[in-house]
Amino acid sequence: MATVDPKRRALVKALMERDLYEMLDVPRDAGDEEILAAIARRTEWAEETPMRHADRQAEMHWIAWAERALVKDPEIRAEYDAALDAKAAAEARAIEAKQRVRKLHVARDQLAKREASRAVPVEEPKKKAPTPRRKKDAEAPAGAGPEVEAVIEAVTETVEVTATPEGDIVVTDTVDVVEAVVMSDGEVEAVEIIDTITITEDAEGNVDAVETIEVIEADATPEGA
Repeated sequence: MATVDPKRRALVKALMERDLYEMLDVPRDAGDEEILAAIARRTEWAEETPMRHADRQAEMHWIAWAERALVKDPEIRAEYDAALDAKAAAEARAIEAKQRVRKLHVARDQLAKREASRAVPVEEPKKKAPTPRRKKDAEAPAGAGPEVEAVIEAVTETVEVTATPEGDIVVTDTVDVVEAVVMSDGEVEAVEIIDTITITEDAEGNVDAVETIEVIEADATPEGA
C-alpha cells in the first residue's frame, strides 16, 4: 500500500481554501506554460495594485503555492484536482437534497389544501371511544341548539421526514382531529379523523403521494349517565 506523505496531504488541505485555477483565471486542463504566464500576470497585479502589506504578502504566498502545486509537482496537482472534484460533488449533492425536500413540502402543502376544501365522508362503523376530558373553557358554538352543552376539539399534526438506504426521501404528514360534543343530558358523541399523507421521492426524482383517511365515530357516553 502506498504511503501518503503527511506534508503533501497538509498542503493539499490548505490549498482547498482557494480555487487556484479561478485565482489565475485558467481552465482546469491548462498546461504549464499557460499557468506560468497566468502566474506572471497575477504577480504583476499583486505588485502594482494598492493594498495593505499583509494582504500583498498573503497574495504572493498563494501565487507561490499555485506555482508549486500546479507546475512543479504533478502529484500534488492530481491530488488537488481530485479534492476539488470531491468538494464540487458534495456541494451538488447537498443542493439536490434541499431541492428534493422542498419539492416534497410543496406537494404535501398542495395535497393538504385540496383535501381541506373537500368534505370527509364518514365510512367507518361506530366504535367505542374513551370519554374525553372536558375543558373548563369549552363552550357550545354559536348557533348550537340548547341540547348541546359544549364542543371539545383537539388537533395534532406530526410531520416526519426519513431517508431510506436506497436514497428515497419519505415525508409522512399525519393530522389527527378529535371532536367531542357534550350534550346537556350527559351524552358524548366523539368523532376522530386521522388524515395521513405519505409523499415519497426516489433517487431518480420521481414523486408519489398517497393519502389515507380514517374516520372513527363513536358514542362515548359514560356508563350510568
